[in-house]
Amino acid sequence: MLKNFALLGVGTGRERGTVTVTDPDLIEKSNLNRQFLFRPHHIEKPKSCTAAAATARINGQMKIEPHLNKVCPATENIYSDDFYIKQDVVVTALDNVEARRYVDSRCVANLCPLLDSGTMGTKGHTEIIVPQLTESYNSHRDPPEEEIPFCTLKSFPAATEHTIQWARDKFESAFSHKPSLFNKFWQTYQSAEEVLQFFQWAQRDEFELL
Repeated sequence: MLKNFALLGVGTGRERGTVTVTDPDLIEKSNLNRQFLFRPHHIEKPKSCTAAAATARINGQMKIEPHLNKVCPATENIYSDDFYIKQDVVVTALDNVEARRYVDSRCVANLCPLLDSGTMGTKGHTEIIVPQLTESYNSHRDPPEEEIPFCTLKSFPAATEHTIQWARDKFESAFSHKPSLFNKFWQTYQSAEEVLQFFQWAQRDEFELL
């Protein structure tokens, strides 16, 4: 989003126009494989500040203000009604339904246009919400989030439910999936001699093809 805004010249007006970006998280290794503003030496640095600096290198005239805050009821003293009223548009890239519903409710209350985008499992999601013209995000309900992102499960199983699922996957792999493959293999080949004959036959055919 920030890269596109920089290329479009958003926030480069002389008198007004500033892009505000906020994210309380730090950069993790798993973030590096799905975007291009961060580099390995940025790991453990704030996402918003690092992204703002990278965006400024794309367009030096862009005015961008990074914050380290979570957008939630606890920060309504910062992201108040006055804040939303001053925004031309709010753009989200959130990873959970609860946060989307909250931001949507604030935008609806303050008649602020919202561009919502994100992912849910393997699905991509985008929605343009215009006050008094389109339905809001809260007008419908997404299905409950049942799946844990694979990158989180594999690299950073920090939450309790993540560690439980991580252990479950390890157990199923060791005591269910691999043994079933082993059993299926020996149901197909009745003896070690038959396996050796098969591989000798396969190698001979491969040699003839070459």
